Amino acid sequence: MRTLAGPSAQVYFTNLSQTSSDSLKKIFGEASKDDALAHASCHQIDVLNLMKQASISLEEVCLLDPKAEKELSPPDGDGRFSWFLFGVCIQLL
Repeated sequence: MRTLAGPSAQVYFTNLSQTSSDSLKKIFGEASKDDALAHASCHQIDVLNLMKQASISLEEVCLLDPKAEKELSPPDGDGRFSWFLFGVCIQLL
């Protein structure tokens, strides 16, 4: 995932247990000298709270859904989205 995102990107792993977070941080620390990888950070909070902390609104997020009606395309990278979100399950009550 960090390779696909590219070196100028930031990858956030959220909603992790303390053990998972510690393990991933160790792995990412060992690979931190690789300039071809996106920077990664681990968080125990969920993605919605991380968005709130980063002042990111839902309108600034492109939800990457494998069941979406249309595929992601180059125009989606025109700057209207601050974050691209995938691999998440959100339940709104």
